[in-house]
Amino acid sequence: MKGWAAFAMMLLFGGSVSAEIYMYKDASGALCFTDSPSATHIDKLGARPIDKKRSKIKRSSAYDAIILRASRKHNISFSLIKAVIHAESGFNPKALSSKGAMGLMQLMPGNSTYMKIKNPYDPYENIMGGCTYLRKLLTLYKGDTRLALAAYNAGPSKVKQFGGVPPYPETKAYIAKVVRYKKIYTVSK
Repeated sequence: MKGWAAFAMMLLFGGSVSAEIYMYKDASGALCFTDSPSATHIDKLGARPIDKKRSKIKRSSAYDAIILRASRKHNISFSLIKAVIHAESGFNPKALSSKGAMGLMQLMPGNSTYMKIKNPYDPYENIMGGCTYLRKLLTLYKGDTRLALAAYNAGPSKVKQFGGVPPYPETKAYIAKVVRYKKIYTVSK
């Protein structure tokens, strides 16, 4: 009950609280909240507990080496790549969307085929393929990250159709989420 009371107080006085809130389940299964992203029992930014039994969900740092390599190869900031992965799959390499998008960067089957990705669930192939596509979009939109993210989410044809970010709530929320995560990963890296 103590965690819920603290959470309620933070909601009540949210304007004066500037810390990020992280949640996890303790050993007894109780939902707990903390402002400490470095606590060893939670995944940073995770809003989900680290659960060694759930191998599909990895710690947010599990793919940093691949992300760094992709960042250098495709000239995309580490923080942007990591933010896209966080927003797309929550670091789940086996993620599959209802529309058929696969893996960490949620690649559509057509894009996977076009980029000659043999296994879209392989973290290395998925991140490299996703970054190849993201680099194409960033180049197409002359470095405009918002437009590239809109196209990554809704498709380049929708960005063209609307002459900018499509008016879809999902796409607008996606861009905001990636931008928010990017800021956090820029600070932490």
